[in-house]
Amino acid sequence: MFYLGLGMQLVGFASVGLCLFAGLRNGDYGRLELIELIGGSLVFYIGTFLKNKGSK
Repeated sequence: MFYLGLGMQLVGFASVGLCLFAGLRNGDYGRLELIELIGGSLVFYIGTFLKNKGSK
């Protein structure tokens, strides 16, 4: 459970980073970047929950 949460955190963090990079490169955020931002944040926080639950 711990490693699954850690992996989800890494995927979420990378997704948000790619969204930020695409927004800075293009100068405008579209619908795809918004979905990446929300989805990446959600995956990151679910991963944090699972990681904390698995470490106890």
